[in-house]
Amino acid sequence: MTIRRYGISLLILRLCLGFNFAVHGFAKFSGGIENTARWFESLGFSGILAYGVALLEVLGGFGLMAGLFTRFLSALYMIVMAVAIFKVQLVRGFLDGFELEFTFFAVAFALLVAGGGVYSADHALFPSRKMLREMREERDAVRGSPDSAA
Repeated sequence: MTIRRYGISLLILRLCLGFNFAVHGFAKFSGGIENTARWFESLGFSGILAYGVALLEVLGGFGLMAGLFTRFLSALYMIVMAVAIFKVQLVRGFLDGFELEFTFFAVAFALLVAGGGVYSADHALFPSRKMLREMREERDAVRGSPDSAA
């Protein structure tokens, strides 16, 4: 039961973070990606980076919601949020600046550490033997299996 409860928690975190990133990525494209590219250039970055970040946010957001490559995407999102905090929002302070980016960074860090959980494409494609063993043990303990008494 514990693994499934944690799995539900990780699913909620993945859905929220993935949805938010996908929406922000769509906004970059719908607001005119060229404008976003010019803004990136005004910050001292290459304009082409705006396309990469926007694609990461959209496609990665859907991937994160599905729980596909959760740890990899979380690491990339942490990098994007760290840059956003230190390059753009830090001068505004916490409440008027980087509270959202800080929260996204923290959620991405939690997903980096924990992975996608049992309700993820990662688990379906690459199941952890340890997690499968623990799930079996929990199931046997609930059923009162003689194997669980050992």
